[in-house]
Amino acid sequence: MTQKVLAKLISFAGCDKLGLFKIALASSCLMIVPQGQVRAASIFIANHSFEDPIAPQQGTTGFYTDNSSPVVIGNWFNAHSGSAHQGVLDPTKSQNLTGNDFFYNLQPVPDGNQVAYSNGGTIAQTLSAVLQPNTRYTLSAYIGRRNELTFPANSIRLIAGGNLVSSNSVTPAAGTFERVTVSYTSGGIDDPLIGKPLEIYLTSFGIQTNFDNVTLDASPIPEPSAILGLLGFGLLGIASKLRQK
Repeated sequence: MTQKVLAKLISFAGCDKLGLFKIALASSCLMIVPQGQVRAASIFIANHSFEDPIAPQQGTTGFYTDNSSPVVIGNWFNAHSGSAHQGVLDPTKSQNLTGNDFFYNLQPVPDGNQVAYSNGGTIAQTLSAVLQPNTRYTLSAYIGRRNELTFPANSIRLIAGGNLVSSNSVTPAAGTFERVTVSYTSGGIDDPLIGKPLEIYLTSFGIQTNFDNVTLDASPIPEPSAILGLLGFGLLGIASKLRQK
């Protein structure tokens, strides 16, 4: 709000102190509200729902890929634990093959047809995006717990330049998926992690965790000094008017 507009509002309010106070609040809110309404931007994650590669049929065990290659799930790389397998799985097709109800009761998965699975270790991706200053990041994924398996500990982690910035985990009910969210707000331009590449780690500490529909959003946040400046501008108008009285 410019000084000319504020002067007109003060003139309109006259010497009414309550009116001036309302003007001060309005002058601040008019600038603050648009900042709060900045929409989050989605950061690109390749193969975010693990539809690539299409899981091949192997015997009667279902559709999956194993850890025979360093890159097993499209753009994701794996860091498996020992001989533990990781890959992609189509639960509906696998259940139809096996005839057993140890997946998700033929219910659809959160996104697409496939999920990632890990029997131990980390499935990770380095993004093209880098950490920006004064930004709130929200990482989310669906974690699935198959029927008839002891569910292991798990985590999703947001990494910047090799440094853990936030993590979370969840334990869904058997035969279901549950969304888990990680939030992180970066510092100013002096933050040493600014400009570092962002990475996503999906980890299972045993047999078996499923992952699906991984998303990452970024929302710029206003500088605290900017908000205080707007409030001070409104209060300055009140003080100036009262001195003139």
